[in-house]
Amino acid sequence: MGPTVLDRVITVNAISSMVTVMILLLAFLRADYGFIDVAIVFALCGFVGVIWTLRMLTPGEWHVTVPELEELGGEGGEAAAHD
Repeated sequence: MGPTVLDRVITVNAISSMVTVMILLLAFLRADYGFIDVAIVFALCGFVGVIWTLRMLTPGEWHVTVPELEELGGEGGEAAAHD
């Protein structure tokens, strides 16, 4: 694992992806397609875990900014919220 937290998050995400691929290969080789559901759930849990970890490591509000909007006269480059 790497020296920074971001390196560790990327490593865990890569390992999760490899395990998902191995589960899918196992499903293909055994012709037991019930494992595909397991792989999908495992991949979604890994994705949610990474997003949750990043949210905890970067506290505060998350704003979506689009730098190109500043050139068009947008207000601060922030994306418009749709209500």
